[in-house]
Amino acid sequence: MPVRSSTPFFGRAYSLTISPKEKDSKRPTIVVTSDEFEPSALRITFDVAQYAFSAMWQAEIVIWNADGEITDGPSKGMNLYQAIIREGDMVKLCAAYQADYPPDKLPVIWEGPIFYTIQDRPEVTDRRLRIQCLIDRAMTTNNFINETINPLTTQFDQARFIAEKSLNKISIDARQVQTVLDNRRENSKLPRAKTYFGNPHNYLTQIADMNSFLSWFDGKKWNLDDAKAPIGKLVATYAPVTPAGGMPVRMGGITQTLIGQPQQTQLGVTFKVLLDPAVQVMAPLNQVRIPPQYVRQAPIAYPLPEGQGPPVPLVDNYVVVGVRFVGDTRGNAWYSEITGLANVLSAVQLLGELQAH
Repeated sequence: MPVRSSTPFFGRAYSLTISPKEKDSKRPTIVVTSDEFEPSALRITFDVAQYAFSAMWQAEIVIWNADGEITDGPSKGMNLYQAIIREGDMVKLCAAYQADYPPDKLPVIWEGPIFYTIQDRPEVTDRRLRIQCLIDRAMTTNNFINETINPLTTQFDQARFIAEKSLNKISIDARQVQTVLDNRRENSKLPRAKTYFGNPHNYLTQIADMNSFLSWFDGKKWNLDDAKAPIGKLVATYAPVTPAGGMPVRMGGITQTLIGQPQQTQLGVTFKVLLDPAVQVMAPLNQVRIPPQYVRQAPIAYPLPEGQGPPVPLVDNYVVVGVRFVGDTRGNAWYSEITGLANVLSAVQLLGELQAH
């Protein structure tokens, strides 16, 4: 019986679950998991993107050489190439390191519907099943609403009404959305009754834009956050490994897993670390800390382009507005690319100016 690795940042653990969209479907749930150090585990690669400035998130998950039967685990005996996988089936991808989480409590880095699948053969000896994931079209672009709401309705009640009355109901984080909207100084109410007709996604985006809020769809629901509101908790502090070339470790609240050198950008910083599922884009937006001495400064162009100032000064804490998870269960890739901003409000204003032009 194999033993899970207790060495930090060494043994990789993952779990991929594909569930039928229909609750009463006779199609079985497909489960592909890491089996620790056994050689029978399927190779899986993934590229998951989470961005608070992107209206919709997406992910690509690839299962390699799955044309034979799965030899172990919950889906033993199943052939993934022969399995029926349809648009709208739900995918849950978990990934981490073996020493950090028990097998049944791996953190989720993507959960959402399948857009389409592709079977191809990039090399002579390899075959792969590519699963493209995107927010459910029935919930967003192919959705519809034709309802009238009463006057004197708050913006939160409007958002909840739109979500519930849509042809295909939209999930929202009611507690977070209500907190964000109710904290406004001027929580405007509708002066008269209003009819919603068309795509409900557009009306939810209008509520966010009216308040200069961030809004995005993750894999399952609509999220809203106020760039002026208190930012979420500090989830990680990163530093490079010791100069002597020691192993990546967590020491004194600092995670020594930086890959390369963080780069200063116009509005913050971008950097890469060993895969860390604790850092994700969620409302309220999380923070990470990068000591300024580890960041490569960006050069200042002269003369400065019209309408553009110098990069914002380096700070200690950055607000996480983008995370990209890249992994290969049998390769070198197993990292997170993080985009942090020193001032989220400045970025929102800049985006508004760019859209205006």
